[in-house]
Amino acid sequence: MLNNLYRFLLMMTVLWMGICFNAYPQTADTTKLSNSNQPAPPVNRLLSDSIKKHRDSTQVFFFYSDFEKLGTLNLHQNDTALTGFQNYDLLYKHDRFYATLGNIGQCSRSLLPFPTMHASGFDYGIHTCDPYLYQNDSVKYYKVYKTYTELSYIQGAKKEQNFHAIFSRNIYRSFNLGFDFHVMSSPGAYYKQKTNHINFVLTSQFFTKNKRYGVIANFTVNRLINFENGGIQYDSLFEDNLESNRMVIPVNLLTAQNRIKESGFFMKHYFDLTRHPKNDRDTSLGHKNRIELGRLTYSFQYNRQIQNFKDNQPDSGFFPPPILDTVRSIDSLAIKKIVNDVVWSNPSFNLNRKPRVFHLEAGIRQQYAEVSLHGIKNLFRQFIPHAAIDFTPFSNLKLEARGDYVFGDYNNNDLSLRVKLSTILGRQEKNAGIISLTGNYIWQQPGWFYEHYHGNNFQWDTTWLKQGFISGGFNYTFRFFETGFNICRINNFTYLDSLSLPRQFQAEFGYLNLYVNGNLDLWRFKIKAQLMYQTVQGTTVLRLPVFMGNVALYFTQPLFNGAATFQPGLNFFYNTSYYADSYNPATRSFYLQDQKEIGNYLYMDVFINLKIQRARFFVTYTHLNASFMGRQYYTTPGYPMQDGAFKFGVAWRFHD
Repeated sequence: MLNNLYRFLLMMTVLWMGICFNAYPQTADTTKLSNSNQPAPPVNRLLSDSIKKHRDSTQVFFFYSDFEKLGTLNLHQNDTALTGFQNYDLLYKHDRFYATLGNIGQCSRSLLPFPTMHASGFDYGIHTCDPYLYQNDSVKYYKVYKTYTELSYIQGAKKEQNFHAIFSRNIYRSFNLGFDFHVMSSPGAYYKQKTNHINFVLTSQFFTKNKRYGVIANFTVNRLINFENGGIQYDSLFEDNLESNRMVIPVNLLTAQNRIKESGFFMKHYFDLTRHPKNDRDTSLGHKNRIELGRLTYSFQYNRQIQNFKDNQPDSGFFPPPILDTVRSIDSLAIKKIVNDVVWSNPSFNLNRKPRVFHLEAGIRQQYAEVSLHGIKNLFRQFIPHAAIDFTPFSNLKLEARGDYVFGDYNNNDLSLRVKLSTILGRQEKNAGIISLTGNYIWQQPGWFYEHYHGNNFQWDTTWLKQGFISGGFNYTFRFFETGFNICRINNFTYLDSLSLPRQFQAEFGYLNLYVNGNLDLWRFKIKAQLMYQTVQGTTVLRLPVFMGNVALYFTQPLFNGAATFQPGLNFFYNTSYYADSYNPATRSFYLQDQKEIGNYLYMDVFINLKIQRARFFVTYTHLNASFMGRQYYTTPGYPMQDGAFKFGVAWRFHD
C-alpha cells in the first residue's frame, strides 16, 4: 500500500514539474468577476476594469460547476485567512454538528438532518462517508494569473498525518489545468480504528476570448480504507479510566473493514446562441436592443463507486448469524451512474452586463444507474425535466423558484419544488440587512438501501411509501449577525430501528430548528459563534440533541510591522444529552438505540495560529479538558472521542 502511495506521489511530482517547465507561456485570463448572485451592475463593471489595469498577480479565485448560470463567472476569492486555519478536518470546515466514531476519516452522521433531502433521481441512500469524498459539486476550478501552488502538511496524535497539494496553471490563453491531491492516514487511539484516505481530482477549463463558449471538466478518484472495530466492549474501562492505554481496551470486531473505491468523470459545455460584442464600445453602441437567444448547456457525468465490507469473523456474535458465508463476509456493492443534462437558459446578466428582470432555465436530465450486490444487478433509467425562474423586479428584491419531476423506474413520480424570496432592507450600498423566506415541497422515494439489501449478516426486501417533506424558513442577515428558523412537516419517515432493520413511520411529525450565528470583531478580538436549538414533535424515531453550540474566540496581534500575524484562541463545543444513534459497520449506517444517553459535555480546544507572508502555521491542543471533566465524551455510543492531543500544521502558497 505504501509503495503504491509513493508511486502515486512520484507520478504527481513529475506531472507538476512537466507542466511548470515544459508548458506554453501562460496568458492571464481577464474573465469578468462576480462575487455575488446579484451585484450592482456598475460595481461589477468597475471591478472588472480595475482588475485589468491594476490586478494583483497573486490573487486566486475559484468557481464551481454551476459556472454558466450568471453570464459571468461567479468567482469566489480563495481563502487564505488565518482565522479558522486550525480546523483542518474536512468534516468540521463549516461546523461541528456531527456524530462521529472518534477518529478523523470515519463515518459520521449529521445532527442537522433537515431541511434538505437527497437530489432528485435515483439515490442509494447511505451517505455516511460523503464528507471525505471529492464529489463533483464541491470541485473547485481556479482562475489564476500566475501558476498557483499550495502545499500543506498536518500531524496529529497517534501518528495522524495529512498532506494536501493544490496546483493550477494557465497552459495557453484561457486553457487551465489543475489538480487537488489529498492523502490522510490516522491509526486512531483504539485497536482497529485506523483510517487511510486518498483523494485526487484533475481539473481543466477553457473559455473563448469573448466568453461565448466555455467548457470545464474534471476526473476524480477517491480511495477510503476504514478499519471497523465495532466500538469498545466495556464502557467502564474507558469511563473509569481503568486502562489508560486505549489500544488494549477490548473492541467488538477484530478483522472488519470498509473500503470505498470511486472514480468519475464530468464535463460541461455552454454556448451562447447570440454573438457576443467584440469590445465595450460595441456593447454600449450596437447591442442595446438586440434580442438574445439564450444559452445552451450540456453536461455529462460518469461515476462508479465500489463499497466493500470485509470481516473474517462473521459469526463473532456482534452481528446476526451469517446468511451467505459462515467463514468470511465480503459484501461488495457497486453503484454506477451516467447522467446527461441539456439546459436552455437566459443567464442572469445579459450581454450588456446588466441584470435581467427574468432569468429562465429549462432542461431535461437523463440518468442511468446500476446497483450490484452479491450477483444481483438492478438497472434504472430515468428522465427528469427541471425548470427554474428568478424574478428581480427591483435591485433589492428577488424571487427564485425551482422544480423538477422524475419519470421512470424506482423514483417514478418523485417531485420537488423550492421557492425563495429575498429582500434587502434599504439600498444595496447601505441597508439594514437581508431577509429571506424559503419554502420546500419534496415527495421522494426512500433510498434504494431501505427497500433492498442482501448482505451476509443483513437482508431485506420491502416496499415503502414515498417520503413527504414540507418546510418553511426565515433568515435575517445583517453584517456580523445571522438568525432564522426552519419548520418542517415530515410524512412516511424511513429509518433503521434498534435491530438495524428498515422501518417507516407513516404518521406525520414536526421538526423545528432555531439558529443564531455571529462573526463579531471587537478591536483585535474576533468571536465566531454557531448556536442551534431544535425539537422533534410527534415521534421518537428521530433523535437529536435539543441544543448545540460551537463558539471560537480569537485574538489577532500583528507583528514586525505587519509582516507576520499571531493569533491565539479558544474553541468550545457543546450539545445536550440524548439517546444518540448507534453505528452498524456492516451497512455503514446509523440506527436507533435506547440503552445509553450521551452528550451534556463541553469540549475545549486551545490553539495558536501564525501567518508569515504566504505561510500559515498552527499548533493546537484539542480536548484540553479531557483529563479533568470526566470521561463521558461520546458522540456515538461505544466510540469515545479522542483524548487530549497536540497537533500542528503548515500551509505554504507559491505564485510562480
